[in-house]
Amino acid sequence: MAKIPYSLLPSETNKFVRLPLAKVLLNYKKTHKITPVLVVALIDSGADVCFCSGMIGAWLGIQFNKIKEKEFTAANRSTFKAKSEIITLHAYNKIYPCTFYFTDTLPKHIPIILGQIGFFDHFQICFNYNNCEITID
Repeated sequence: MAKIPYSLLPSETNKFVRLPLAKVLLNYKKTHKITPVLVVALIDSGADVCFCSGMIGAWLGIQFNKIKEKEFTAANRSTFKAKSEIITLHAYNKIYPCTFYFTDTLPKHIPIILGQIGFFDHFQICFNYNNCEITID
């Protein structure tokens, strides 16, 4: 079981906002590339799937020109396009293949979103906002 603290980030509406941020590694088996450092990821129970920055995908060596785009709708009802690829996810003592949807619409400070399919279906996650911690088992 891992306990990670919520991260405090500056907010436009309040002084700070608490975000459930994790750190993960990504490995692309086709190129044998792995992210050289742990990458910040938002644990997002409202995301159906996992998303990743296109810049990370390019660094891993994914050939995006061979992958068909899929359209998604964000919480604010705006739409964006993403391309999927299977990446090996290293997170909290588990290593497994995970489908990520790569897009250039993610904020730079949150280059990965861990969603229901691909993350929540592999872990038991407890958000404890009052104690400022997330438990991942």
